[in-house]
Amino acid sequence: MKRHNRAALAVAALALVIPVSGCASLLSPHQTAEYHYNGGDGASGAVGDVEVRGLMLITDQESSGPAQLFFTLINKGDSTAKVSIEVADTTVSESIKAGDTFVQDPKSPETSSKEVVTVDSLKAKPGDLVDITVKNGSEEKVIETQLLTDTLPYYNEYVPSESPSESPSDMPTEDAGSAEGTATADG
Repeated sequence: MKRHNRAALAVAALALVIPVSGCASLLSPHQTAEYHYNGGDGASGAVGDVEVRGLMLITDQESSGPAQLFFTLINKGDSTAKVSIEVADTTVSESIKAGDTFVQDPKSPETSSKEVVTVDSLKAKPGDLVDITVKNGSEEKVIETQLLTDTLPYYNEYVPSESPSESPSDMPTEDAGSAEGTATADG
């Protein structure tokens, strides 16, 4: 056999072997699937037309006191959404108008509520994953979020006090419209 014929056969054999090998996996749907990155602290998810972002709990390092609950709700639907968030024995309910955003973070300039939401009977240790149930009408989703602590200095100011919390409806509010999700954002 001539030298160039052997080279041509070697190239042809190589052309058959490469797609069958691991190199072809670079084009597989698993490698090229769309991935949504959660760029902030906390967990995220969607329940119907409502996106949940920044869902997290912060407590002290020993987890001896209550945990503070944080979340952002974005209504991408065409009608008002009635959303409830349940963790341990605490339930928070909000109505968010179509296209609006509700932010539960009393220290944020974008906050919709100046009230601190605390979870008093959380049976979890720092670092544990906690199940939080989010309901939007008849739809429901359980989102796991990690119980964070004030080990990181920027969480120090978010550790709630040792005293039990009042329910959000019993606490005085600065603006009655803030509980109805009147804040808006570009999402």
